[in-house]
Amino acid sequence: MAQRQLRTVLAEFLGSLRECRRLSADAYRWSLPGAQPHISRIRRDNLTEMAFLRAYLAWEVFLEESFILYLAGQNAPRGRKPIRYAFPPNMAFAMQWVIPEGRSYAGWTIPIHITNRAERFFRNGRPFAAVLRSNQNSLDEARIIRNAIAHKSMSVRDKFETLVRNKMGILPPNLTVGSFLGTTTPGTAPPVSFLEAYLGNIDLAARQIVSV
Repeated sequence: MAQRQLRTVLAEFLGSLRECRRLSADAYRWSLPGAQPHISRIRRDNLTEMAFLRAYLAWEVFLEESFILYLAGQNAPRGRKPIRYAFPPNMAFAMQWVIPEGRSYAGWTIPIHITNRAERFFRNGRPFAAVLRSNQNSLDEARIIRNAIAHKSMSVRDKFETLVRNKMGILPPNLTVGSFLGTTTPGTAPPVSFLEAYLGNIDLAARQIVSV
């Protein structure tokens, strides 16, 4: 089987982001008065959460695939080739080598862990470390939101509510994750929703990791 290319991995990720943006836009439009079809605000928020979660999962897949391909010796269409510290003989070995000792899989949700992993395998962690560090706050916040959608524990909800207070100054009553994502980010002109702000950050980060 032919090895996948970094250009393809990036293109598929950006395509997933476009679909998630379309889904959230459709959900908002369908919830407006008089819209046909018409959906409730609860359904709108659920669809918005689904769009965000799918985008975040696509981001995890992008990080894993691009990391493995760089470790296997590929280079992006543009930019310098990363200098590797390890030389796996094939993709299967590359996938195994990134798994931390004592674990059955390599996680791709915590930016600092990925940064540390990149610095073990590539000189200066290129092209991951600098990009992830510069976006760490946004990526950490996105992970909190992702967890609030995927899990319903009190500790996860507490972290989400703390994030909302930090971003909005208040915690609106009966706030859902979806309604927060649809809220305009304070101080943005033209107005940008929290959803688009987070998706825009991972969009840009991906294009920096794989330059085409």
